[in-house]
Amino acid sequence: MSLAKSDPLTIGSPDHFDSVAHKRLPLGAELQLALNLIPAHTWYAAPSGALTFLNERGSDYLGLPKDHPIRLGIDTGAAWDSQIPLLNPDDHEETRRLWSTCLRTGCAGQVSFRVRHAEGGYRWFLSRAEPVRASDGILLYWIGINLDIEDRKQAEFYHAEGQRLAHMGSWAFNAAGFD
Repeated sequence: MSLAKSDPLTIGSPDHFDSVAHKRLPLGAELQLALNLIPAHTWYAAPSGALTFLNERGSDYLGLPKDHPIRLGIDTGAAWDSQIPLLNPDDHEETRRLWSTCLRTGCAGQVSFRVRHAEGGYRWFLSRAEPVRASDGILLYWIGINLDIEDRKQAEFYHAEGQRLAHMGSWAFNAAGFD
């Protein structure tokens, strides 16, 4: 038996995405599985901006318990900015400004910030949020990725420090950094 193109469950039909999205909100198991396979911190947020799902890699980084609702894609009714305290305090204002702009305009956004890990230190991440919409334009959810850019930030720092020291005269570099 073949499925007709008008069947909303037929991949490629105009109603396929809307049908799947309406039946699988909050985040479906298939998408959670896919997000867990991506070698980065991936996440899902409600249309309000409230973080609803964080993949295993991101949840482990934060030290969240295995049964934490965010690991399971359970909407806890959290505020749109509830994740801000996980960031370095110096990054709160810019991140809150950008995320509120995304939520207000419904447009994608990107920002760099430092995220505190389970041991208490911070690493730099480049975060990108994209709105996911139904065919009628209704915002269904936000999906995002946080890429670890700590090594890039350190390289930028050492390059800038090397440039600064080169203009000053003699300097030395060893495995621990600049002397």
